[in-house]
Formats: sequence, structure tokens, C-alpha cells
Amino acid sequence: MIASRLRLWLLAAVAAVALGVAGGAVAVVARTAKKATRVTVTEREYRLTLSMAGKVLPAAHLFRPGPYVLVAIDRGKVAHSLAISGPGIKLKRIPGTVAPGRSRTLAITLKAGTYKLWCPVPGHAALGMRTTMKVAGGSSSAPPPTSSGTSGWG
Repeated sequence: MIASRLRLWLLAAVAAVALGVAGGAVAVVARTAKKATRVTVTEREYRLTLSMAGKVLPAAHLFRPGPYVLVAIDRGKVAHSLAISGPGIKLKRIPGTVAPGRSRTLAITLKAGTYKLWCPVPGHAALGMRTTMKVAGGSSSAPPPTSSGTSGWG
């Protein structure tokens, strides 16, 4: 009986140490992982506006390489969507559309170069729903996206 309790106590102690080590490893990974930067992409008929922390970004704003979360908010009266193309991203988009008054997110990792953002709803990019993001460290020779013949904007 005493031997069984001793084994149980020893097993519990080993488990506690193992959990403590694992928890410490998770904490180290969490501290070293780079947090994604949130960029709001406000969509209206027919323009896109980028902002961070509530401040509208000028057209010449330079981003840094790393992880980002694009938050597409539809402030218009019709459904929109969001697509991006550039270095390392051939074409990534929000599936479907964003209803007026709603938002959807798109996680990406930006490298040095220039990225194109646009609304892939047919005709919207041609009407002005397009912009670029420039990321520090160089320029891109990536071809512009083409899917509906609107001069390379989806």
C-alpha cells in the first residue's frame, strides 16, 4: 500500500515537472513569435482606404516585412471583397463577399516589394477600388493580377 502511494506521488511529481517545462517552452515561443500587424481596409463605392490604429495611411506609407491581418470593412451600400497580389502572394482573397456593415479578415505575410489590393467583385477595381502597399526592402517585378481584364487589377 505504501509502495503504491509512493509510486503515485512520484508519477504526479514527474507529470508536474513535465507540464512545467512544456509550459515554459510555450511561453518562450509565444514571446518570440512576431505579432501580426492589423491593417483596416475600408471599402466604399468605389475606393479602398488603408488605416492602422484608427489613422488613415497616406499613399506613400511604407510597411515593414512580416505578418499582417487585413481587416476588410464594407462601409458601402453593396457587397465588396478583397484580394491581394505581390511578392510571394500570387493571388489571395477573401472567399465570397463582405456584406455592407460587416467585416472579414485575411492573414498574410508581406515581403519586400509592392503589393496590389483590389475589390475582385467584377467592375469594382475599374471604378477605383484598388490601391497598393509598399513594403520596405526593395521593389517587386511580380506581374499585376489579371482575372477580368481591368488593366491588371483583377
